[in-house]
Amino acid sequence: MKKHFRGSYIAKIDDRGRVKIPAQYLSALEQSFGNEVYLTSINGDHILFYPMQVWEEIERKIARIPMRDPDLEEYISRISFWGNETEIDPKGRILIPSALRESSQLETNLLILGKIDYLVIWNKEAFTAKYMGGQFSDEKMQKVSRLLNEFPSLSSHE
Repeated sequence: MKKHFRGSYIAKIDDRGRVKIPAQYLSALEQSFGNEVYLTSINGDHILFYPMQVWEEIERKIARIPMRDPDLEEYISRISFWGNETEIDPKGRILIPSALRESSQLETNLLILGKIDYLVIWNKEAFTAKYMGGQFSDEKMQKVSRLLNEFPSLSSHE
């Protein structure tokens, strides 16, 4: 059974642009995915951290689309522009490319969020300003409930 990325952790970036992956996430990476990852962004304001297996599945889905929508083409262009294949080093660190570091304003306190099968790295203050300023509305919770209920529960055998 694959381990998932859950919760959030505060991390620091060293003077060489490396981030130590929190132990819980590192364990999930090693047990379920390996140490190869794809770092990218869409707008440059935060980093999407995909285990290579997860990223390759996204690529397979994109490749199966015969005629691509202009929004999908823009998405591909953006993730390619920011994208970088890399590996977790033996000390559990990942090097963040300088362009991603600068655009995401990753200088001191970073917030690393688990998103089940990938991670997101934010400047902590930028994340807080964008997502934590208000309440999660009842309407949003109803939408989430509808989305979750669209898929039947998996049996213990799946």
